[in-house]
Amino acid sequence: MGAIIDRDAFAASDYQRFGKRLRDSVGVLRELLAQPGFGAGPPSIGAELEAYIVDDRGRVALLNQTLVDALQDPQLQLELNRFNIEYNLAPLPLSGGPLHALERQLLQALARLEAAAMPHRAHVVPIGILPTLRRTDLGEHAMSDLPRYRALEQGLKRLRGEPFDVEIRGEDNVRVSSDHVVLEGANTSFQLHLRVPPERFAATFNTAQIVTPLVLALSANSPLFLQRRLWDETRVALFKQAVDCRMRGADRWQQPARVTFGQGWVREGAFELFAEAVALYPPILPLTSEHRPEDPPPGTTAPGLSELRLHMGTIWPWNRAVYDPADGGHLRVEMRALPSGPTAVDMVANVALLLGLVAALRDDITEWLSAMPFRYADYNFYRAAQSGLDARLMWPHRKHHRLEETPVVTLLERLLPEVPRGLRALGVADADSHRYLGVIAERLQARTSPARWQRRMLAQLEGQGLSRGKACHRLLDAYRAAAATNRPVARWPQEE
Repeated sequence: MGAIIDRDAFAASDYQRFGKRLRDSVGVLRELLAQPGFGAGPPSIGAELEAYIVDDRGRVALLNQTLVDALQDPQLQLELNRFNIEYNLAPLPLSGGPLHALERQLLQALARLEAAAMPHRAHVVPIGILPTLRRTDLGEHAMSDLPRYRALEQGLKRLRGEPFDVEIRGEDNVRVSSDHVVLEGANTSFQLHLRVPPERFAATFNTAQIVTPLVLALSANSPLFLQRRLWDETRVALFKQAVDCRMRGADRWQQPARVTFGQGWVREGAFELFAEAVALYPPILPLTSEHRPEDPPPGTTAPGLSELRLHMGTIWPWNRAVYDPADGGHLRVEMRALPSGPTAVDMVANVALLLGLVAALRDDITEWLSAMPFRYADYNFYRAAQSGLDARLMWPHRKHHRLEETPVVTLLERLLPEVPRGLRALGVADADSHRYLGVIAERLQARTSPARWQRRMLAQLEGQGLSRGKACHRLLDAYRAAAATNRPVARWPQEE
């Protein structure tokens, strides 16, 4: 979705041309991936940070264009809603000290954004879902005024033909409907990219699918939506429903959701995921490039595949395959499940845990897959999002003879000692990872997460007699004050 979209209306002929380009692109990609040496290069990571913009009263502030104009930073871009903003961090090689470098980038980005917001009596808050968010904040007025977002909304509405409905059940329940896609803009995330050589893509991607529920349970940061207590990571349920464009009807085949955990294990390589995306999902942004799919963009040597890349940006699996023509062309795994916040040190600790688990387990992935049918990995993902650290996941017995239901905290305690080995295999020095794995161990020992901290603080404030609305505002004040210290959430004050 980073492509430049300058139109928001398309004709039937646009969809026909785009569909042909997609089919041509799949053929080009198949040949490209078969070339010896394609995608070779040292492993690296990149990240995208999304955040809320709020005013002094803790209400959303529609200022993302103002901040973009003030900072004039090419790494900064508008998000779907005007009270969200995204910062694209510079890629980092994994050799040496990438984790400390990533934390420095995050702190610098947050500081620059906060400085730009202060003249407007506003603040930038990295958090999965803002606890003070109201239904009236999520009207058509909230959507960023960009052709690509208008085109995205119109494309989804064209397929759905009716309002977008959201219903989520937790300690409280919420049911809301909208004619627009702005409900999705309530979510902010911290997305991680890992460059992977083609021959290791399947093992890496499948391992990421297996371990994502573990990391999600410990990093959850979205327990409230519209001031209702829902899932520990409510983003997962909200995103899926807020852009669900499937038409209903008993006579229709069950088309998969565009927000999904996936359709199954990757058997051989990344090509399967690109081909699957073209086969299963109708285009919603049929913008055809003036260049052929096989033509390299300026300054590159690999095919641009611009239509395929645009199409992939309109499908939102929680782990996604990415093709990039830069640096001779390469593949990445984009890990999209982690929420934004609460601090730079916590976000980097989540990255260390996720990368370390992937690298530690992927050499044995064949054994893992033989013991875990894909539907149980899918089940684990949604249970982790719903129940957080209370989740019980289906997991292979130590001898891989059978699946057993196991508390997620037990699995984390069992696997955490493997993480340093995994990070070393990626080239990350122990001196770089030690601090962040200590943050994870401390959080696990305290049986806490950002979501659990929010829940406890809200209960305490309501126990003092505050209404839900006032308690949510005080919760946000306490969250912002603690996050500003960059102290890990496990060390945050437990009382307001």
